[in-house]
Amino acid sequence: MPEIKKGIYRHYKGKEYEVMGIAKYESTLEDLILYKPLYEQTFCDYWVRPIANFLEEVEWEGKKMPRFEFIKEKENKKMPQAGLGTFIIRENKILFGKRKNSHGSGQWGLTGGHLEFGESWEECAIREAMEETGLKLENVEYFAVTNDVMPEDNKHYLTIFMRTKYTGGEAQLLEPDKFEEWRWCTWDDLPSPLFKPLENLIKKGFNPFEK
Repeated sequence: MPEIKKGIYRHYKGKEYEVMGIAKYESTLEDLILYKPLYEQTFCDYWVRPIANFLEEVEWEGKKMPRFEFIKEKENKKMPQAGLGTFIIRENKILFGKRKNSHGSGQWGLTGGHLEFGESWEECAIREAMEETGLKLENVEYFAVTNDVMPEDNKHYLTIFMRTKYTGGEAQLLEPDKFEEWRWCTWDDLPSPLFKPLENLIKKGFNPFEK
């Protein structure tokens, strides 16, 4: 079977399509090209065509040309992700965790993680704190947001910062694959190095102890 590159193809009549891959016809196991139109039409979402037919040459306006001509690979645009961190405030101290096995490994951050589909910011803060430390959070409120581009890790995050007052309990190391330790630190004696979003927040002059 000839090699079929995934990507964008132009039909000899001018319209463009994206080749998704190879499908098989169940009864005969014939190989078929699975592709979709990159223009509005109402027939269906996808098309299939025998490989030989897809690759053959046709005569059009007195010239021979491929039925479908490969143009380029599909561009996979990366989108920023939404992350969240929570300042858990215990008198004059904040709970920090030393990250591991992820971007920012070896740096100090907060409890938190990715915002899940359909989840509110408050729900995310409460869930992540419980999963990572066993602490039950109450009265969580929005604090700030930063735009964090981390080219060294090929990451781009919008980081939502929440804050809440400590209500009791001991911070446990419940996800040792993500954190090395938890530590209570004062704002004038922060651990180092700090996770990039936290560093950006501080550079902007934010202080979780201020209203």
